[in-house]
Amino acid sequence: MDVVVTGVGVVCPLGLEAAEACAKVRAGATGLREHGPLAALPGGSLAGVVEGPDLRRWLLRRKDSKLLPRAAELGLVAAGVALGAWPGDRADLGLFVGVGREPPDDGESEPALIAAAVDGKLDEGRLAGPGRDLYPPLLPLKTLPNMSLAHISINLGVMGPNNAWAGAVEAGLRAVAAGAYAVAEGRCPAALVGGAASLVDLGSARDRLRMGAAGAPGEAAAFLLIETRASAEARGALILGELSVLAPGEGAGLQAAPGAAAWVAAAGDAGPATGALMVVGALFSALPRAEGSLVRLAGDPGASALRVSAAAAC
Repeated sequence: MDVVVTGVGVVCPLGLEAAEACAKVRAGATGLREHGPLAALPGGSLAGVVEGPDLRRWLLRRKDSKLLPRAAELGLVAAGVALGAWPGDRADLGLFVGVGREPPDDGESEPALIAAAVDGKLDEGRLAGPGRDLYPPLLPLKTLPNMSLAHISINLGVMGPNNAWAGAVEAGLRAVAAGAYAVAEGRCPAALVGGAASLVDLGSARDRLRMGAAGAPGEAAAFLLIETRASAEARGALILGELSVLAPGEGAGLQAAPGAAAWVAAAGDAGPATGALMVVGALFSALPRAEGSLVRLAGDPGASALRVSAAAAC
């Protein structure tokens, strides 16, 4: 598998520059801070919150910003930076994204639910009548988990093969692996791969506690532009590193890249975005190409893994 990385975009509490964020993780720095909306939750209100980012460069229509859930905002910026000045036809460009669980609606459906209640209980008849009349018609477009993929595709014109994986850290890693296979097998000339999630709202943070998740919640996005080495060399692109998917059991002897625990400690748990940040962290680990770093798709040593090798440019 001769797949190389030619673009990287990161939006996380440690900064908007990939190399800087990775250096901070290695140095044990933190992007966590007190986050007021979580003050009512047990266990403290620390969270990894991103300032901004500015979407104006990436939106086709500024008014569409009202339709973007927070994860899609972060993902659009990171994917746009990774894509850079890609000269190819974006209609053939692949898009493989790890996304989180369904985000909450921030109270937008409350009037509909109140109108549908009888004696404190939801009444299906009223939900289909006055409740339906008050339900925001565009709300489902903000709460579907895969809307990050949709908004990146629409605003960046990416129309090739695409998939979204919903879940935790592994969802972001599997998106990267799937994109690498798609490029290596010739199903698309290049692909944007990565993850985006925001778990710092009260509803998401509460759900993490209910599921027994460790560490502070966070929000982030990380994307890579990957293509074949032949494609990158033909267009004179700067090659940042190599990416390959190892079979179960392979990877013995490779140095492990900073794992999910290191990223969660530094920037908070951002689910699938944390998985993609692990790959970016391996890319900027300054290891020579001959050695490479191991990024495992799961805690099971027998599971598939990613091998990431940094070029001199990193």
